[in-house]
Amino acid sequence: MKIFLRFIFHFISVIGLLAFFMLFIYILLAQLITNFMISPHYFHIYAAIIFGISFVIFAGLYSWYVIQPMIYLISWIKQLSQGKLEKPYKKTYLPSLKKVIPKWLRKSTQYFEELEDHMEQLTYTLEQNKRLQKQLDQSKREWLSGVSHDLKTPLSYLKAYSSLLLSSDYKWSEEEKSNSLKIIYEKSLNIESLIEDMNLLFQSENGDLLVSLKDVNIIDFVENIVIDMANSPLAEGYNLSFETNIFSLHMKIDKKLMNRALSNLILNAIVHNPPGTDISISISYNEDMNIYIKDNGIGMDEDTLEHLFEKYYRNSKYNRSHSSGLGMSIAQSFIVSNGGKISVISKINEGTSIKINLQDTNNY
Repeated sequence: MKIFLRFIFHFISVIGLLAFFMLFIYILLAQLITNFMISPHYFHIYAAIIFGISFVIFAGLYSWYVIQPMIYLISWIKQLSQGKLEKPYKKTYLPSLKKVIPKWLRKSTQYFEELEDHMEQLTYTLEQNKRLQKQLDQSKREWLSGVSHDLKTPLSYLKAYSSLLLSSDYKWSEEEKSNSLKIIYEKSLNIESLIEDMNLLFQSENGDLLVSLKDVNIIDFVENIVIDMANSPLAEGYNLSFETNIFSLHMKIDKKLMNRALSNLILNAIVHNPPGTDISISISYNEDMNIYIKDNGIGMDEDTLEHLFEKYYRNSKYNRSHSSGLGMSIAQSFIVSNGGKISVISKINEGTSIKINLQDTNNY
């Protein structure tokens, strides 16, 4: 609207200039009649011819000067609609007009330059979105390839160990049976986790994820998750601990989503670090409630931290067969859906610290 009003004001100014020019011609002709240089009978004819020619030349040149950038912007928009996300070559018609037309008259081009700036920003934004979409598509393809491999690997274990256990050619000791069944159980958990991650991803992307907030003692809730993870076969050889400065705090959360989020985060601390790593889960309360998951493991580099919560991201340096590339993204989504925030600090060979901030909903 501002551009339109300024353009109208500028157009009125130009009309005023034209009117002043015509008045000057009129006075000049009147002066010539007074001096008997032209016949009064031809005054109106001369005036009409001069006014007409002046108006046509002035209007034609000015209109072309104004229409020129409009044609350029229209061609730019047409090019964007065809998927060509770049600034077109700018042709300059009648450049000599800039030397003839006064500077204040050329202000109309400033309005189009403002539109051109917006077009450049739009072009840049569309190009960035296109580039990010390509990166996402590439990440999806790599993720699908990795998940396919991750499914085949545990399935091959299940097939091999189950066939051996069913074989009558060899008598298995109780210890051998126990070890084989342990491997089968671990691989089945891996498959179950991958399938559940994909199911949760589709629900989240389609907006079908339902959040059901219920009153929960968050201290007992987190402690039970830590106990379950510590008793998992995957946690064998890792030192899990739980600490809190408050022993009872009721909050409204979705138990299922928060359970999955915290389990994913603790599982990541296990599978991405070597045995013997210390993993501490602690709770502190001061107006808001904070959950910390810290380890003294291998840590992460800056590139991994930057992409940590992106869907389908799998860093080959740290990825293991237990990682679907969705765990951190799903954990963040679930924590945010519960009104929380998550932040991560990590350094190579120094470990990782995850902070989950949840508002005390009982205070609202």
